[in-house]
Amino acid sequence: MAQRTKEAVIGHVQSELEELQSADGLPFRRLLDEQRIKDALEKGGVKFRERIFDPLTTLYAFLSQAVASKDSSCEDAVSRVLADRVANHKPACSTDTSSYCKARGRLPEDVIADLARDTGQELDRDATEEWLWNGRRVKIVDGSTAEMTDTPENQAEYPQSRTQKPGLGFPMLRLVALFSLSVGTVLECAIGPCRGKKTGEQSLFRQLWDTLQPGDIVLGDCLYDAYRDITQLKTHGVDTLFGRKQSRVVDFRTGRKLGPGDHCVTWRKPKYDAQRFESRAKWESLPNEIEMREVRCQVPRPGHRTRTIMIVTTLLDAELYSAKALTDLFAARWHCELDLRSLKQALGMRRLRCQTPTMVRKELWVYLLAYNLLRVRMAQAAAVHGVPPRHLSFTAAKTHIHNFAVHMNAASPGDYARLEAELLKAIASCRVVQRPGRKEPRAVKKRQQKYSYLTKPRAQARKGLAA
Repeated sequence: MAQRTKEAVIGHVQSELEELQSADGLPFRRLLDEQRIKDALEKGGVKFRERIFDPLTTLYAFLSQAVASKDSSCEDAVSRVLADRVANHKPACSTDTSSYCKARGRLPEDVIADLARDTGQELDRDATEEWLWNGRRVKIVDGSTAEMTDTPENQAEYPQSRTQKPGLGFPMLRLVALFSLSVGTVLECAIGPCRGKKTGEQSLFRQLWDTLQPGDIVLGDCLYDAYRDITQLKTHGVDTLFGRKQSRVVDFRTGRKLGPGDHCVTWRKPKYDAQRFESRAKWESLPNEIEMREVRCQVPRPGHRTRTIMIVTTLLDAELYSAKALTDLFAARWHCELDLRSLKQALGMRRLRCQTPTMVRKELWVYLLAYNLLRVRMAQAAAVHGVPPRHLSFTAAKTHIHNFAVHMNAASPGDYARLEAELLKAIASCRVVQRPGRKEPRAVKKRQQKYSYLTKPRAQARKGLAA
């Protein structure tokens, strides 16, 4: 990799990437610069006085819960603050968690969300030319869900599925996130309930449009194939590449032929539907037609029927964007699924533990911030060793950072540089292995402990137990 490539990334993140601490200390004390947090607090109009759990310490401790383990509790976080204070020759704090919990409640949600967005978007903006697709930034959109603690407050704002009986299910929220294809960071996230009007993925996706810039390409599955969204994004200079929805009829005998299974056609505006549009004026503001490109790709699978993939896109230039390049880009959409898996499995965001909707959203943004900070460290390793960030393993990087941090905390300046170099080398060496054609049954060998499922609310079941 050219020296300018290394300098572009290293120079950008060096001030923030001097140290990444783990659960044995306060994580991200240097990675997430204190001045950046203070600027965010000042921007949010937050006033605070000197105390043990000031906003800086509280955020570091909150982050430590996201990266220490999947079941890290408030007691763990307070214990890490206590250990950090003692190690730095400060008076020990109490092990009681009430002060920490109150301090978390005082942390503004907007401050945490802005830090997560800024970290992800800043790294995406500074991505090197070699990491982009045809010189353009690609942003992947996808949605997921997360369950939370079953409390009346959570149930009121994020109700459980109607298929579950009262007292036996868990509140569920829906999130739709924009990921950077080049560096893997979360750029923006929209949160809503899983039930109710205007709570679907498409509605939440429209809340993310302010993050998109002219020249961007949005990559998504067939759920996002909607005339309304495609035309509005194109008006703002944003191209799209989505899977084709099943109801859309494609006839390659029509239109302007570009190659086998590749043509350009004109889409007409669908009829007005009051269920899909806020008003008739909103529908009338859409263009009456748009030129679209439809591409078909045949994927052979040994022992199975050939799979046919259909994509629709506003990238019409066949010389600049070949059919194979478009299908390869659509295949890269799977990175978004892996990113969501990293958030939910490697970091434990699948289950949010807070008791109120406000704290649940803060907890979710803390997970996204921790994820982005780990991605920044991976980007530094990728730049130094000439590897695309997407070729590195997120889980392995998290493990290496955690294990190295204990020794880096206690190292002298000379040893710290040596340890940091070895850490980046270890992260860069853990590549994601390409295993085409790999098939595994969706089953596990080791069973979980055999406890029966509750068939009635826990309070009722408890009364039926023998004294």
